[in-house]
Amino acid sequence: MSSHFSLKLQVFLHLFLVYISWGTTYLGFSLTLQVMGPFFACGSRMALGGLLLCCVFFFTGKWQKVTLRDIGYAAFFGLFLVVAASGFLSYGQQFVSSGTASVITGSTPISMILAGWLFAGEERPNAVQILGLLGGSCGLVLLAMEQSALQPEAATPLFGVFWILAATFGWVAGSLLMRKFPHTSGLPELQDCGLLLLMGGLECLALGLLLGEHETSLHFDRLHTGIVLAFTWMVIGGAIIAYSSYFWLLRHVSITVAVSYEYVVPIIALSLGAWLLHEEVTRGMILASCLAVGSVFLVLMHSHNR
Repeated sequence: MSSHFSLKLQVFLHLFLVYISWGTTYLGFSLTLQVMGPFFACGSRMALGGLLLCCVFFFTGKWQKVTLRDIGYAAFFGLFLVVAASGFLSYGQQFVSSGTASVITGSTPISMILAGWLFAGEERPNAVQILGLLGGSCGLVLLAMEQSALQPEAATPLFGVFWILAATFGWVAGSLLMRKFPHTSGLPELQDCGLLLLMGGLECLALGLLLGEHETSLHFDRLHTGIVLAFTWMVIGGAIIAYSSYFWLLRHVSITVAVSYEYVVPIIALSLGAWLLHEEVTRGMILASCLAVGSVFLVLMHSHNR
């Protein structure tokens, strides 16, 4: 009974850390995109977070020898869970607000259920789940329309929605593959996480270089205290704390519980965007948020337990 309570407490703690960390990441991206390109913003944050984690293990004497297989595993999953999931998200946030981006990624559990059924051997969604999927889709369409109305001067706000949806698909694919093919090298969980963040961050930086972000998107003259603080928190909270907590959840609880943080993250991001960035929140956006987030509740409340 005591061990069961202890596990529940650990699950709650890790979910809470993910809520806070990723709920504030959208605001952090909005600020850091003022001084660097999206893939540089993502890559520098992730690479630095991974390097810090690895240094902690090295200087405390807990570092275990890393093999080429370990590096390959980290590089492979870094493409899904860092380059796609975080890099594409950062790229999409150039075209939509932080609150809008957070609600779009709120569709992640819906995508997870569909992908799990189609590709990972999970059970087929039932009628209530299908209703939730339809409601969530309507919410995303309404949100895109509201975004277009708020930014008539923006040529392609839907372009940003596309990239953010692509980020959610990368996250879903990486999460399901990681559960199906867990790393069995015996490395400590945090060292494993640090290595993945480091490799994914370097891949993101390389992509930024290929796209020429070092020539067109670096504006350090715009740097101020708020941006420095936001980037620092993105390294500590959005990279180290959030990723290590999420990977722990993937190893110890069902995928449904692991992605349930999406209930809370959009609410935190919308509130912070309106409060600190003065982003406009319309009635239509509130309705779209209720449809998208509410559909996630509907889908996961009737999910199959395995």
